[in-house]
Amino acid sequence: MGGEHTIFGSETLGVVVKHTLPGFYGRIMDETRLLDPRTFQNKSRLMMRAALPSEYLRRWAVMTDVFGMRTQYLGKVVGTDAEPQMAVEQPFIAEDENLPATLEDAADFFIAHGFERVDDACIINPEVHGVTWYRQRDGILITDAHARNFRRDLDGVIIPVDLVIALVPPGASALLPGAVKLWEPSED
Repeated sequence: MGGEHTIFGSETLGVVVKHTLPGFYGRIMDETRLLDPRTFQNKSRLMMRAALPSEYLRRWAVMTDVFGMRTQYLGKVVGTDAEPQMAVEQPFIAEDENLPATLEDAADFFIAHGFERVDDACIINPEVHGVTWYRQRDGILITDAHARNFRRDLDGVIIPVDLVIALVPPGASALLPGAVKLWEPSED
């Protein structure tokens, strides 16, 4: 995965600005039914697909609300090829290059936040095997949780910076346990 943004960062200004690629708003994980060639039965599986602009923006709202990674939508950008792009801004996170975040750090982070790893047998895309997590209490499904999408700040705190996030409404999944209540933004 990866490669959905052009990134501009400034440690001096303390910000990172991300532009989506022209006409592309990242990917999202969705449940689909596919024919199982062994049994000739339709089987539900999780699969990556192109995200809608609204899904792209919602992922940042969840990142801000649930994990405290302030991500601000800056607006629409039109590149030289006239295809629309979206721009978001995040704080620049200074990190020790000799001590980057690891996959184990990411796993510990998700477990501490009440997520459980999704069984790889449920996922079609091998590039997100082992890095997909679900939290039943609010129906948050996260993937692309590779170490490269986290930063360990200078205080040693692990911070997610670019996760693929989807919401799974109660009763919408044949694979995942039903959400107790769908995530809603906090009031503050």
